[in-house]
Amino acid sequence: MFKALYSDSITLHLINEDNLAEVYELFQGHPDSREMLEELFRNYLPRYEQGRRTNFGFYSMLGPELAGMTVLTVDSWEEQYASTGADIFKHMRGRGVTPRSKPHLFYLAFELLGLNRIATGHRVSNLSSKRSIEKTRGFQFEGIMRESGINERGEFEDEYLYAILRRDWIQLYDKSQVQVLP
Repeated sequence: MFKALYSDSITLHLINEDNLAEVYELFQGHPDSREMLEELFRNYLPRYEQGRRTNFGFYSMLGPELAGMTVLTVDSWEEQYASTGADIFKHMRGRGVTPRSKPHLFYLAFELLGLNRIATGHRVSNLSSKRSIEKTRGFQFEGIMRESGINERGEFEDEYLYAILRRDWIQLYDKSQVQVLP
């Protein structure tokens, strides 16, 4: 198994049980550390189904700086389908970390795991996620999940859905640009 993926000055370090204490320490000392750590424990820890890992959480480094986290979750091994998401420290936003991290996740999903489809989405009010998804080559808008969740104001809100297929990735990306670090 690999420990990290590198491309475009971004390194995604796989979060595992054996490095969790180090990751916890790494995430200390930022104004939004508490919120980021809550997300870490809620969405980025390894999960397994029938002996296979289904949740691949990473902490992301932009050069030497901790930027945030990104995740690839295998929703169905049988249907070769995954979803992705990210959380970025507030002081690191606007630097393109999330869209520049997607090629790493695409490589993991399509090349290493043999999947066919990756989906993502954003709530209508989340304009930064909208911009990030729109900057990512290959994601195509697929539809709207009406009132799929409750926003910060306690109101139901729609979610916009996007996906990329393996065949799109093959046409748009050069897989040699991603390095697997042991």
